[in-house]
Amino acid sequence: MNLKKSIGKLIFTYIPMDKISKQSKICVSVALAIMFAFFVVQSFIVFGICKPSYEISLFGYACVIFFAAPFGMFVKEFLDVVATNEKELLKEVLEKNTYLEHAAKILRHDMHSGLNTYIPRGIKSLERRLDPEMIKDKKLEAPLRLLKEGLAHSQQVYKGVFEFTNLVRKDATLYIEPVDIGDALSRFLKRTSYSDQVLISDDLPSIPVNESLFCTAIDNLIRNGLKYNDNKTKWVKIDMLDAHILTVTDNGRGLSSKEFEELCKPYTRRKNQKESGTGLGLNICVAILKEHGFSVSAEKLAEGTMIKIRMDND
Repeated sequence: MNLKKSIGKLIFTYIPMDKISKQSKICVSVALAIMFAFFVVQSFIVFGICKPSYEISLFGYACVIFFAAPFGMFVKEFLDVVATNEKELLKEVLEKNTYLEHAAKILRHDMHSGLNTYIPRGIKSLERRLDPEMIKDKKLEAPLRLLKEGLAHSQQVYKGVFEFTNLVRKDATLYIEPVDIGDALSRFLKRTSYSDQVLISDDLPSIPVNESLFCTAIDNLIRNGLKYNDNKTKWVKIDMLDAHILTVTDNGRGLSSKEFEELCKPYTRRKNQKESGTGLGLNICVAILKEHGFSVSAEKLAEGTMIKIRMDND
C-alpha cells in the first residue's frame, strides 16, 4: 500500500494532471484500455486459451493503431503543459530576482555612507571626547571595542556584497591582486565566533585573488564543515595538499563527490536535513571560486570531508 502511494505521489508530483484537459484524459484512458485488451488477447494465445488467427492478428494491429492516436494527443498536450509551466516558473524567478536586485542596490549604494562615513566618524568623534580615565571610570572599553569590531565586520560584509554585485555587470572582470591567503583568512575569521575551531596552516601561499570574495567563499566551506557536524569537538583545517591545491578539511558527517556536485546546484539541500538553510551558500561559494579560474571538488574521508580547490588554471 505504501509503495502504491509513493508511486502515485511521484507521478502526480511531476505530471501536472490538473492542467491536462478532460478530452486528453479520456483519450489516454481509451488508449490504455485498448492496450490492456491487446495484452489480454496475447496472454490468451500464450497460455493456449485461444489459437492465433487472422482475426486476432488484425485485432492486434488495430489496437496498436488506435492506441497511437489518442496517446499521441495526450503526450502532445502534456508536453505543451510542461513547456508552459517552465515559462511561468522562469517568469516567477525573474520577478523575484527584481527583489534581490533591489536588495543588492540598497546594500551597495544606500548603506555605503552609513558604514564607511557616518559611523566611523561618530566613533572617532566619541573617542576624542572621552579621555582614557573617563572610559575606564564609565567602563566603556568593552562597548567601544564591540562598536569597532561590529563596524569592521559590517564593512567586511559590505565589501563582499560590493565585489559580488560587480560580477553581474556586462563584460565585468574580477579585480584580483596578490594576497597572502593565510593572513587574509586569519583577519577575516578573527571577528567570527568560530575562529578558534579553524586551524590555518602556516604554509599557505600568496596568490592573485579578490580577497573579499575569496575569503567569503572559504568561510562558507568552513561554516558548512562546522554546521553539518555531530561531533562534540568540531574543527576545520585549511592546508595545502600540494603546490596548487588548497584543502578545507572537516570532521563532520562527510560528503561524497557525487553529493557535493548535486548540492552545488542552486536551492538544493539534503533530504530530511534538520539544519536550516536556503541551498544557495555552496552554489555561490563555488561560483566565486570558478570566477577566479579555480576548480572545486570533494572527497569523503573516514570522518568528514576534504574540499579540494585547484588554484592553477590547468
